Amino acid sequence: MIHIIWTAIFAFFISIPIWEGGFERVVYADAFFVALWIIGVVFLFIKKLMKLGFALTILPLLFAIFQFIF
Repeated sequence: MIHIIWTAIFAFFISIPIWEGGFERVVYADAFFVALWIIGVVFLFIKKLMKLGFALTILPLLFAIFQFIF
């Protein structure tokens, strides 16, 4: 549960541009990572797909770090 909460913070951070305006090309990438996070959360509750779920929920964090660096 803690993993879901702290990765949700980064998924929320990425989804802010989606709420602010129309769908531009950059917003599609943000929506893609938020969708991957949601799928990852669902996979965390399926025992066979738990490792994949952890990987998918980490992607918004890596995307946010990449945006700040570059």
